Amino acid sequence: MKVAGIIVEYNPLHNGHIHHIEETRRLSKCDILIAVMSGNFMQRGEPALIDKFTRTKMALENNIDLVIELPFVFSVQNADTFALTSVSILDKMGVDEIYFGSESENIEPLIKIADILESEEYSVLVKKYINDGNSYPTSYDLAIKDLSDTNEHSKPNNILGVQYIKAIRKLESKIEIKAIKRINKDYYSEFDAKGEIQSASALRKALFNKEDISKFVPKSVSVLLKNRRLISLDDFSNQFKYILSSTPSTELEQLFGVKEGIENRIIKVKSISSSSDFISQLLTRRYTNSRIRRMLIHILCNTRKDVLTSFEVPYIRLLGMNDKGKDYLNVIKKNDSINIISKVKEGIHPYLDMELRASKVYSLVSDKDIFKEEFKPLIYKRFNWLKSKKEYNIFGW
Repeated sequence: MKVAGIIVEYNPLHNGHIHHIEETRRLSKCDILIAVMSGNFMQRGEPALIDKFTRTKMALENNIDLVIELPFVFSVQNADTFALTSVSILDKMGVDEIYFGSESENIEPLIKIADILESEEYSVLVKKYINDGNSYPTSYDLAIKDLSDTNEHSKPNNILGVQYIKAIRKLESKIEIKAIKRINKDYYSEFDAKGEIQSASALRKALFNKEDISKFVPKSVSVLLKNRRLISLDDFSNQFKYILSSTPSTELEQLFGVKEGIENRIIKVKSISSSSDFISQLLTRRYTNSRIRRMLIHILCNTRKDVLTSFEVPYIRLLGMNDKGKDYLNVIKKNDSINIISKVKEGIHPYLDMELRASKVYSLVSDKDIFKEEFKPLIYKRFNWLKSKKEYNIFGW
């Protein structure tokens, strides 16, 4: 049995993701396609546009067999931790190949960048640039430019691709990694009504502007988004104002991502008009926008340093599956070393408890009680045969 894996956010799922799914299936000829998906908060430090259970349905409606959650404590992290934990989950699930979207379908330059990142010369250079007062992303860029003549390392999807390569090496995994070239749009591309594929960031912007995106997403996604409240970081402005006015620096210092004295900078902020305004007041040469956003998400969800002590994956939490995914689970469950969770309750693991806390926070601004959704049965896509074996009920949950 051939098993392929992809690492996704689907924030929201769009036509570019359909290309990724279709190409993964075509190139891998896989029997099972597994997606590891971020939950209610994203890697770059922002809430998901729509909750993880709705996005799980989007995935299952569009040819994913099994959706596994990337826990909150791993999803809101820098690129290397995000990649390491995502790959680790797919490795535990017996995946043969991982396919990722790339600005270049040639993986060889990315392997060379991974080699550079693991070299002593790179370590020396990046420390030098950080000591000069640069942020890590700037130091990363300068060090690689000193050691090579490529610019592939600076492209958003390639950054993660390099980290996936490093993760496979670190885990000593047998997984093969493959690149699928992104078509038409880069990650941060602006909205272009002429094309059929838009970037996720452009689609989010369009949605908040009340624009019709139905041309750029599968029909099932349009249906699932209809009449739903969409979430942004600014929806949490009141929560940040409360934290700002009530939390001493000594308590902030105990939270993940708060270090190098930035807690003192936080409490010096006298007023904020929005979350975006709060971020702008905290920006420094060392603290980039994404780093501050991730820190604020951990402050918002009260992620304590003394609880988040390891980046080892302690469990596999299932979000949804179809019939083929269920059959594969019956095979993989025979491996007693994998702790698979399909029914959630409090007290299973501290990281799962933090997941539930993050859902409580997300529920404060959502149009659904996402915390209660955590305890409902696993999302199961059943095939309801109609006129032929190629047709099924779209919402056979």
